[in-house]
Amino acid sequence: MILVIAAVIGVVATSSIGGKISGGLESAICEVSGDDCETPSTTPRSGGPVAGPSVLPTPGQQPTPGQNGPTPEPSPSPGPPVRTPPTPKPPKEQTETEAVLNETQMGRDALKWVKDNGVRVVYRSGGGSYWSDDDKTFYIDTNQSPEERANVFVHEVNHGKNRNVPDPKKMDKNEYVDKAIDEETQGTVDQIKNNQQLQQARGANGAPPDTLLQNEYEAAYQNAIDAENKARAKAQRPPLTPEEERRIGEDAGRKRVKDAFKNGEVVSSVDGNTYPENYGDAWDDANESCFLWIFC
Repeated sequence: MILVIAAVIGVVATSSIGGKISGGLESAICEVSGDDCETPSTTPRSGGPVAGPSVLPTPGQQPTPGQNGPTPEPSPSPGPPVRTPPTPKPPKEQTETEAVLNETQMGRDALKWVKDNGVRVVYRSGGGSYWSDDDKTFYIDTNQSPEERANVFVHEVNHGKNRNVPDPKKMDKNEYVDKAIDEETQGTVDQIKNNQQLQQARGANGAPPDTLLQNEYEAAYQNAIDAENKARAKAQRPPLTPEEERRIGEDAGRKRVKDAFKNGEVVSSVDGNTYPENYGDAWDDANESCFLWIFC
């Protein structure tokens, strides 16, 4: 019987029924023979681990964590929207002043220089208008009209372009005061010319009144031309050309403006002192510090 059963097992093992039936028959033989058979191992004879079952998700179903791929990471929260703070609106006085500056070439040039050089402009009521070396700032007095603020703006750009020229530590007091008044004179002439351009651009209607020393400048300008042409006519010489008139007129106008600063006709809008007094004090301050510290 055992031989017959063994023959059947051999046939079954080679058939397509597989290892399951073969294992059952082996158990039956053990019972018939009375042998104590060990439980069949789940480890194949070739060695190595037995692969676990592969569970494929149905279409449209997400894989179960731990099966066929890593657990998907949760999407990060987008968070609240980032908003750029609005640009502060410029003060009304600044908008008005810049609108007037853009009406003239000198005004546009002055405005561009300030922006290109990162100069801060502060508009506030009272205190006069001036350039501060300490913080590289123009202070503009808003008690003036927009047109006059624009003229002063052009004036202060001249100061901004010429800081430390002249240098009080490199010349004597009288020379420094004279050179400093020259700088003040140039700023005032620029201020006058800007207002002239504004008056020409606006015509008879809406033209602003004359600015500081403009009437004196223009009178000296024309008087110098008239006097020169009269002298030429007397000497039977040809009159001045337009270019000669401009040169002679500007020289006379500039001299008249400088005289107004030198003789105290014009005083500082900040402290009411004359310009020779203030520039003299500036020279004293610069050179006293050198004396106290010995080395400059």
